[in-house]
Amino acid sequence: MNESQPIFIQIMEIIESDIITGVYQTDDLIISTTQISKIYSVNPTTAVKAVSKLTDAGILYKKRGIGMCVAEGAKEKITKRRREVFLSQTIGALLAEAKTLGIPLDELVDVIKNREGAMNHD
Repeated sequence: MNESQPIFIQIMEIIESDIITGVYQTDDLIISTTQISKIYSVNPTTAVKAVSKLTDAGILYKKRGIGMCVAEGAKEKITKRRREVFLSQTIGALLAEAKTLGIPLDELVDVIKNREGAMNHD
């Protein structure tokens, strides 16, 4: 866990990433809030808050007597939201910093293409 954002948000992002990457599929049972609090050494209330927020967002749903499960369409919802944030905020910050540092757009594009090429060869 890092101190740049609240722990419950970090836990939410870990669960969301597990859904996006296929660790959890639709209707899969996620780990319990007790397990979350033990694995990440956080207060159980923090784990409950993370799961509750994901439930409110329609990412998880409660299966009575069983636990929390991945809702239908969760992966798409998460991907859509994260994509919008990435394209608006992350790219905006990247372009602003490049401008501040005097990095021309064509150089930035070349660096991105080179990195992408390296990623595709892994």
